[in-house]
Amino acid sequence: MRFGAFLPSFWSDYGASSVAVAVAEAARAAADLGYEGVWVNDVVIMPAANRKPDDVTHAVEPLVTLASLVHLAPRVTLGTAVLVLPQRHPVLVAKQTADLHLLSGGRLILGVGIGHRPGEFALLGADYARRAAATDEAIEILRTLWREPVADYQGRFHRLDGANMEPRPPGAGPPIWIGGNSAAAIRRAARYGDGWLPMGLDVDGIRTGAAALRELTQGRPCPTVAHVLYLRIVRPDEPAALRSTTSRMYKAFAGGADAVAEHLEEYRRAGLEYAVCFFESEDVDDLLRQMRTFAERIAPRFADAA
Repeated sequence: MRFGAFLPSFWSDYGASSVAVAVAEAARAAADLGYEGVWVNDVVIMPAANRKPDDVTHAVEPLVTLASLVHLAPRVTLGTAVLVLPQRHPVLVAKQTADLHLLSGGRLILGVGIGHRPGEFALLGADYARRAAATDEAIEILRTLWREPVADYQGRFHRLDGANMEPRPPGAGPPIWIGGNSAAAIRRAARYGDGWLPMGLDVDGIRTGAAALRELTQGRPCPTVAHVLYLRIVRPDEPAALRSTTSRMYKAFAGGADAVAEHLEEYRRAGLEYAVCFFESEDVDDLLRQMRTFAERIAPRFADAA
């Protein structure tokens, strides 16, 4: 099993630190500790009203964040979990991601999703009702522009006639991992994806989704089964009530290193191949503590796991 670390580009409170310092320190730690990749999420703009307490309502733009890490963390992959694709123009996304993949030496993994915040779509002038179809079309446009010296495309939402986008990225473009927990997301991953990247699923959800992917992709390579896994590696003296800097949609699994390792083993047996570790943290020091503990005491147990 492979592991990535979620970066703190979206916290509501950095204490005495700053977002720039927190992201840089976490990215350097991930590279030094042997994580395979670093990952960021995506929020552009949100209505001020009707916010829920655990909503992530802000984040540093993901492609900008990853571009800032190209030389700071030169050995790790750079991933989005996930970029909300249908609220952006696909040609601009194709250009930005092609160049980021090029400048990083082919290290980008582009996780994409259809989005779930209608207020954000409205503020960006995007079509929330048709976002699934727009996502499928956008993926086709990305791959066409990345691979073809002269790109032609006719779809429901966009048309390209003799388009040329240079320089094209290495390896025909970054891998695309499809975010989402639904059956539709699994079908999209089977049709378009190099990976499937749900978040907050239980073990049965991963097992069912992995089986569905294998069934849908018979005769061709199955996408990587990944998952954003919400974790907290507790301290021995940890109080029962803990203030967290991380707003989240899903409850984190909390326990010592042994308990977290057993939790991961259940997911591995269910078919999980890549865990994006989202560490629920009090502050930057607490995040780094958990990243270090995971790398030293948990990840080595899975080094040879198939």
